[in-house]
Parts: sequence; C-alpha cells; structure tokens
Amino acid sequence: MTRSIAWHDGMTGGDHGFGGPAGSVTAPGLGAGAPLDDVLPEQVKDLSEQFDGYLVELRAARREIDEYATYCVRNELPVDEPVLAQLVAATHQVGMRMARQQHALLAASTTDAADLLGASEAVLRFGVATLAYVRHSLDWSAKSYGQSAQVQFFGTQSEAWPTIHYDRNGTHASVIRVERQLLELLGLPPDRFAIGVTSSGMAAYTWIEAFLLRDRLRAGDTMLLAPYIYYEAAQQLHALPEIRAERATGYTVEEFIADVVRLRPKVIFVDPLANNVRQRMFDLPELFRRLREVVTERCTVVVDGTMTGASLQPALLASDDRLEVIYYESCTKYLQLGMDFALAGLVAYPIELAERMDMLRRNTGLVLARHNAELFPRYEVSVHRRRMRRIWANAERVATLLHADPRVSSAGMVHHPVLPHHPDRRLAADLPYGSGIVTFLYHDHVRNEWDNLDTVVDHILVRARTRGIQVTKGVSFGYSVPRVWAQSVSTTEEEYRYVPIPDDEPRFLRLYVGDRMHQVEGLVEAIAEAIVG
Repeated sequence: MTRSIAWHDGMTGGDHGFGGPAGSVTAPGLGAGAPLDDVLPEQVKDLSEQFDGYLVELRAARREIDEYATYCVRNELPVDEPVLAQLVAATHQVGMRMARQQHALLAASTTDAADLLGASEAVLRFGVATLAYVRHSLDWSAKSYGQSAQVQFFGTQSEAWPTIHYDRNGTHASVIRVERQLLELLGLPPDRFAIGVTSSGMAAYTWIEAFLLRDRLRAGDTMLLAPYIYYEAAQQLHALPEIRAERATGYTVEEFIADVVRLRPKVIFVDPLANNVRQRMFDLPELFRRLREVVTERCTVVVDGTMTGASLQPALLASDDRLEVIYYESCTKYLQLGMDFALAGLVAYPIELAERMDMLRRNTGLVLARHNAELFPRYEVSVHRRRMRRIWANAERVATLLHADPRVSSAGMVHHPVLPHHPDRRLAADLPYGSGIVTFLYHDHVRNEWDNLDTVVDHILVRARTRGIQVTKGVSFGYSVPRVWAQSVSTTEEEYRYVPIPDDEPRFLRLYVGDRMHQVEGLVEAIAEAIVG
C-alpha cells in the first residue's frame, strides 16, 4: 500500500525550484577541481556510514532468525536447523568481510583510500545482497496467517498483521521502508503527499498513465508534451488511441504558455532537464506560476525528475485548484547511490489520490518486489545530497575542460547546462546540483553514426586503461564510476518516428562523469584523445 510518511521540515535551494529538504549539504569548497584532500574524506565518511548501517542490519537479521526459530519451536512447527545455521553463518561471514574492508578504508592514506573506493563499494554491494538473501530466503509472497505442521512464513509478527498477505499489495515491510526513505528524501509533508515505489521508472510512468486514462482523459482530449520527454514515455503517449499528444513549440515559458492557450490540454508532461544531447531545461516555478494564470480548468502536470535526482523543492510539487502535480522518477539511477541492484521507480502525488492510486498499482502489478526493496540502499538525505554535489562538480569540470580543448571544439560541440553557450545556463546556476552527464556531437554528422561513436567509446576505454582511470561502457547513469556510451534515443527508425523532436539528434556521445573527482583530468584526456582519433 502506498504511504505518506515522516519527512524533514524545511527547504533550501535557488529561485528556480531546485533544492532539497533540510539535511542538504553544501560542502565548502566543493567546486569543480576541488583538491583531493577536501573531497576524499567526505567520500570515505559517507561510505563508512553505509558500512555501519548495514552491519547493524546484519545483526538485526541474525536476531530475526533466532526469534523465528524460537517461535517455531515454541509452537511445535518444523524448523530446518541446518538451513538456519547456514543463514546465520552468512550474516557472520559477510559482516566480518565488511568490517575488515571498512577498517582498511579508514586506516588508508589519502592516495590509498582513493584506490580503495571501488573495492569498498564492491564489498558493500555484496553485503547488501547477502542481507537480502538472508531476509527473504524463508519468506513467502503470500505468507500464511496460521498453520499446522508446516511453515509458510518468516518472522514472528507477520501472523498478526491486519492486512492481506500478498506482495502485490505493496504492504511488505521492505517496500514500506523504501517509501518512507524516499518521501523523506523528497521532503514532502505526509499530510499533503503520498508516495509509492514501482518495479522500474517505466513502471512508474505506466502507473501514472493508468490513472490518467481512467480519471483525467477522455476521447478527443489533448496532452501537451515538452519538446523532449523520455523517449519511451513519448512512444507510449503518441500511441494512445483517441488522445491527441502535441509537442510544445520550445523551452521558454512564453512559448509553452502560448501552446497551452492554443491547445487547452488536459494533461502536461514536462521534464526539468531533458535527457538528450542538448540537455535543455525548464524554468518550472515560472512555468507553473504562468499556468495557474492561464488554465481555464484544473490541469494535471506530470514531472519526470530522473535527470536531476530528487532536486526539486517540495513546494514546487504542491497541487491546488488550478494545477494537479504528479511527480515520478526512475530510482535505478542516482537514488541507488550507484549500486544499481535492481530496477525501481517512484511516484509522488496528492494525498487525496492515495486510495485510488493504491488500487491502480495493485491491480496493474507494478509494485516494487520485496526482494528488490530489500536491495534498495539505506542512506540519510545528507549522503545523497553530498554525492550529487560531487557528481555535479565533476560534470562541470569535465564539460569545461573538454569545451576549452581546441582539439575537441574543432571536432564537435560539448553540451552541458553550465557551459557558456548553453541557453539555460542561468537556470543551471541556481541548481544545488543537476546533470552528471556531458554530451558530445560531432560537427560532421557522418561521424555521429552509431558505429563510429561506439568505436570512440572503445578508444576511450583503451586510453583510460593506459592511465589507470576507472571507466565503464554501458547504458544508464548514476554510478560511482564514470560510464560512456554511444547513445541512441531509439533502436530503429520506425520507433524514432514516434519521437519527432525538432531540436534533438538521435545519436550522440554520452559521458556520465561519476564520483571519482581524483581521476577527472585523466578521464578528460582519454576522452579528448578518443574524440579526435
């Protein structure tokens, strides 16, 4: 069941609607090119706190096993003692491994600690996976309420729950824990907002679509889409029968409002930061202010914040009699702290929709699975904010250095919202953090074909290896290690026709910069050499 739960009161951020709840951290001096001695202690501290938290969880899991065994014996229920012994041993072994790695990280010199970040993250990831295995290997998706001579539950309190024991309902404790954590991260007050987690970012979109088609849209209605929204969502929207999906003329508030007045849409889709080569931005506070002035009936606005990682101010998501605001985000990117365990998504919406949205998520089967919820990292809001600021600083540094390199500028154009030629630089200046992605497009369009871009990516890896620089090749973003990819917004030209974006390019080089500030200069040089060939 979706929940609206406790939060941190207060907000921070600039005038353009970006910022976070209390607990956001602005680390002094953490700008582009900050010294390693300033950044690394923060990374080590945050990682050590993660180790501490999961060591506590492993001890709790062992107690849960002991209590379960005691309960079964007391109630004359069968217990497989070798299996329980194996689970207890697993908690002990992984706990010892995590404690050793944490000690090595804290005891290391600055240079050695930088080298240990990747290994420490891998050990932490193994610990989280083991915790999920231990807690869910004896659990059931539809656990029993009572039993005779057979066990179909794990835990001692579950038989007394006044809810239906069925994971698709979203009532498992691990799912509720993630929802509490993410509501706090977004800084949304529980008396005005509810939140639900889903099996992926696109599942979050599908949940919203199910609501819109049943409760907000009718045949012949119009939806207005920003010039770019995530291409898979755009494909779904353009394919809806009897619903008109129109693209906005441009990214300025004036252009968008003119389209609203002309088309009178029932629903609007808008992303704060476009996930494409040019990374255009919207001035959402001003757009929402103007929308409230011109709409003639209540309008539903759907916001996808995946590219900015929970950076919007809570007040921006507030609904009233003019605008109904629904927010969603893929939790597979920044919100998993780069650990990338499993797909996940979230939807936040006005509290008055909780019962209806609960029913729709249950009936469509979109809830985050309990095992994947257990894998979802536990962290404080401040840890996420600090990490995002480091990634943002890295992106600013990478973009600035590549843009200033005459070899790169003669070959093509670097794109990032902080660069002087970006049309939305003023909006980016007010961000506490934003895109960790730098994009590149060759002047010669022939060189933007996927095969050539893929070769450039391979050359980046070759040059990175010679320098000992961490980087991977693959889709997606949000990781601690930089990742490069020859991006294509669709797999076929047939699919691309559903995403007619006048200011976009279907293929480009995407450079996700990661959280390795001490390697930025070497990464930039590897990229520059590969680009010029």
